[in-house]
Amino acid sequence: MKLKRKTGFVISPFSLVLFLTVLCLVFSVLIVEDKGNSLKESIQQTLGFWQQGFFGLLDFTLQMMIILVFGYALAIYKPIHSVLKRIAKTPKNASQAVFLTAGITMLAGLLNWGFGLIIGALLARFVFLAMEEKGVRSDPVLLAVAGYLGMAVWHGGLSASAPLKVAEEGHFLQSKIGVISVSDTIFSSFNIWGSGGLILVFLLVLGILAQKKHKNDPPVYSQPLRPIDGNSKEYTGFLLGGIMILVVINQLFYQSVFNLGFLNLNMVNFLLFASTLLAYRGVNEFTEAVSEGLKSSSDIFIQFPFYAGILGMVTHSGVLESTVGYFMDNSSSSVFPVFALVSSAVVNFMVPSGGGQWAVQGPILMEISDAMGLSSSKTVMVFSLGDQISNLLQPFWALPLLAITGISAKQLLKYGFWLFLAGFSYLMLYVYLFF
Repeated sequence: MKLKRKTGFVISPFSLVLFLTVLCLVFSVLIVEDKGNSLKESIQQTLGFWQQGFFGLLDFTLQMMIILVFGYALAIYKPIHSVLKRIAKTPKNASQAVFLTAGITMLAGLLNWGFGLIIGALLARFVFLAMEEKGVRSDPVLLAVAGYLGMAVWHGGLSASAPLKVAEEGHFLQSKIGVISVSDTIFSSFNIWGSGGLILVFLLVLGILAQKKHKNDPPVYSQPLRPIDGNSKEYTGFLLGGIMILVVINQLFYQSVFNLGFLNLNMVNFLLFASTLLAYRGVNEFTEAVSEGLKSSSDIFIQFPFYAGILGMVTHSGVLESTVGYFMDNSSSSVFPVFALVSSAVVNFMVPSGGGQWAVQGPILMEISDAMGLSSSKTVMVFSLGDQISNLLQPFWALPLLAITGISAKQLLKYGFWLFLAGFSYLMLYVYLFF
């Protein structure tokens, strides 16, 4: 039987970044013109700002690509497939199937968002097939939504773009906020309680949805991801990965840096690189897995220079300064954290990459936060929580999941809406009460 891919209508992510570029270009031209320049001069200056900033985030672009590529490569590791298939056989009813899928997916998403995305999709598919073999009716769409929840919690986890970036020496906002350790962001009580509560809310909503009878047709699967075997007889990759791990151990113990301050994007990617080498053992298998992962990172490669160009325009034209001034005049320190959460969730629809969104929105939020005397570390986490929650309504990152699970974007959003509504309501209340 010929397998067909079943997808819904999805706006091109590249068209979104082009739209945002044009929008920021117009605002930048208006601001520059308001300073006494002619329209022609304003356009020329703004295009110059865009060109100057276009390659201003090359290191950040590569960091984001690496964190996805190696997470993806680990997810298609054949032994992981085998483990997932065994785990998929453990649920005895439809509710257990949903809880198992959601729990493992969110845990994987907190470890690495690329890893969690593929693991969740595979598990949703394997669980549905295992339940069919047992003769137990389960909802493939609800399982797929549960398998997507890693993208709704990832920005509070170990691959969180914004918190890891501000923990890095020389990051693009260091002159404004300094270097913020992950102990004050990812591992802070504010994030732990906030993310923990969000996970409980998701499980509660899934429990309610699982009790209802849903009439969804069986999925039409595309070709599954091809798992790559790691049983190589050539151990060059294993040796290389071991050396990399020893380098980290040396830094931790022999150079007395055993604290959370060492954890930043570069260190996370270094450990991911080493882990992938250790898993595949052979250089050929490692290269094959990474090549598969690189296909999934093309959108980051294409879009991030445009995000950097946007950052150049809003920073040098005065849009950033004007925006900060507006919110200083029309907001307060008690209301702004909630606004930051809402705006982060909304902007995610236009800038679906958390890293790209931080590059564009981060300078504005941190400028206002600093001017109001608010906690920079908490503001970073509020941004992160807002960015991740609207992924439930943003099908950009769901494309691999749709292909693997055989459901459509429309079906995903039908259940994702209720999870978003509950999760977003909880986060607004949490931020308002505990910021």
